[in-house]
Amino acid sequence: MSRLTKQLRQQMLKTVLNHAFADKQKAAQAEVDEAGMAVYMSVHEAHLPIMQQLPDGFCYKSHRFDVNIGGQSHNIYLDGEARLMAYRSNYNRYPIEANDPVGIAYLQALKKQEDVSNERSQMHREINAVLESVHTFKKLWEVWPECKSLLEKFEDKPTMAILPAVQVHRLNAALGLPVDEVQA
Repeated sequence: MSRLTKQLRQQMLKTVLNHAFADKQKAAQAEVDEAGMAVYMSVHEAHLPIMQQLPDGFCYKSHRFDVNIGGQSHNIYLDGEARLMAYRSNYNRYPIEANDPVGIAYLQALKKQEDVSNERSQMHREINAVLESVHTFKKLWEVWPECKSLLEKFEDKPTMAILPAVQVHRLNAALGLPVDEVQA
């Protein structure tokens, strides 16, 4: 019977959470990346042909830029290669109106990503409570049998000793065993 250590519980918790939330988090991040690229294009699309004709180094390239969407400041990180950026200081962020569909889509994507993160945090607390309430795998399988298929890889099962193929009756005869029959 294997006991659950703190380190083992943490690994098991991470495994369960990744199983449940990895795809949701990737999808939410992809949506944020797509919305961020749409914001980049709405801000820079009209100027890109001119910016691309300028000599190298005239415009800087970056993976992130700052916007002001309806009074809220956001740092948008672009996935992939660095993009051409028009110069703006930290005090002069790219403005986007609050009712602009591109800005609304970006804020909705951020909200969805935050909701997935909050849901994962809530599940983290609940799963941790279950794992902390048990001390052995046997008890864990009794309390939460559905998780066995996912978590049984963490259980150290005792190895069976492979005994030599010895003819026990010949060994008994050579040693004079059992003692009761020999003495009688």
